[in-house]
Amino acid sequence: MNPLVRGVIVTAAAILPGKARRERYLEQWLADGDGAAEAGIRPLSVALGALRAALMMNLTRHSVVPLGLAVVLVVGGVRMATATPDRVIGTALAMAGVALPFLLLVIRRFTERDTLGDWEDALSARQAGLSRGGDGGGGCPGRSWVP
Repeated sequence: MNPLVRGVIVTAAAILPGKARRERYLEQWLADGDGAAEAGIRPLSVALGALRAALMMNLTRHSVVPLGLAVVLVVGGVRMATATPDRVIGTALAMAGVALPFLLLVIRRFTERDTLGDWEDALSARQAGLSRGGDGGGGCPGRSWVP
């Protein structure tokens, strides 16, 4: 796998919410990128698909207002840049509109503590441990339940 494909996949996994989810998808997407050539798929297509999936996983109902603001900034900035002789302010507004969603992704990535994905991953790991007859990774040896 070339460095560009690997970098896009690592970036896609890095913007996912939840540490367990990031680790799981990183491993899966890297394996998909490695096996893409054997399946007749371009590895870059796999990497871009991973990036698209990561962006879609970050969209929530709380994303509507910031994305609407970003659209208004981009459209208003382009309109201002084309309608006025001084294009600097319009260009700056449009660039701010493009940068806003990425800034919000970074802020969300480093400020969220527990996400639904983390809870789902922890629950499935616990259930898998219990179904194997273990204690789920958190109890005392020889005891299946600790109060």
